[in-house]
Amino acid sequence: MLLVAAVALAGGCSGGPAGGPADEPRVLAVFGSSGRGAGEFLYPRAINRTADGNLYVVDRTGRIQWMTPEGETLRTITLPEFENGYPTGLGVAPDGCLYVADTHYSRVLVYDRDGRLARRFGSFGTGDGRFIYPTDVAFAPDGRVFVSEYGGNDRISIYGPGGEFLGSFGRFGSGRGELARPSGLAVDEKRGILYVSDACNHRVAKYTLAGELIGYLGSEGRGPGLLRYPYGLALLADGTLVVCEYGNNRIQTFSPDGRSLRCLGRAGRARGQLAYPWDVTADERGRLYVVDSGNNRIQVWRP
Repeated sequence: MLLVAAVALAGGCSGGPAGGPADEPRVLAVFGSSGRGAGEFLYPRAINRTADGNLYVVDRTGRIQWMTPEGETLRTITLPEFENGYPTGLGVAPDGCLYVADTHYSRVLVYDRDGRLARRFGSFGTGDGRFIYPTDVAFAPDGRVFVSEYGGNDRISIYGPGGEFLGSFGRFGSGRGELARPSGLAVDEKRGILYVSDACNHRVAKYTLAGELIGYLGSEGRGPGLLRYPYGLALLADGTLVVCEYGNNRIQTFSPDGRSLRCLGRAGRARGQLAYPWDVTADERGRLYVVDSGNNRIQVWRP
């Protein structure tokens, strides 16, 4: 019971970790184990994929591992600071640069394709161009950068490709147009939609790329179409939205028109089971790379 309570608090939202009904996923591979070495993890929390198919994974060791799709570590990036806490979101820009939501340092770090820190933007505060706890980064087709954050601001800020502040939308709350710990972002370029996982409101918000609210998917619960602490988001090539549910220990997929398609996984330690998953990414073949945080591993699923 103490372990469950500790991990629930680590997620930053109140509520239990019970999972709802779900299908068994087709598990293609599992990689990673507990540790600080190459190919090992201590509570991984974010993942993203590069154009060449490789992966970035960040965990609580103060490093980002650049890995093959099979889990072999190619390079390690050590974060400049991590005593205050660790990042919760990674974004790969169209030019291949890695954007790191350096959550507990109220900034975004930008690394070039060779893993060198190129620049950073943002600082602590509530004003324009400032963050409290940034959580994720995503990109519009025109080069604009979206950054989600929580901690009182609970908004989405928009930046130019060079890090210049352009505007923001959203505020803390549970009403229409309000957010409570926006945790993950995904951009559907074809349909012009920005998805935001509104974690502590147990829903996913849909916005235009100009920041205008379209509507919501989900509400709190355990059945199909319902959500509990959605964190990471990903998109398949056909526009299917993939939602990583920290609170339900599962992955749920939605059609572009908002219908729940499948719920995959349940709480546990075996293959195909999850413990407090934080994030998910997908490749062009539709394979899902699920950050199984409490089990210190990455699972590769076919939805």
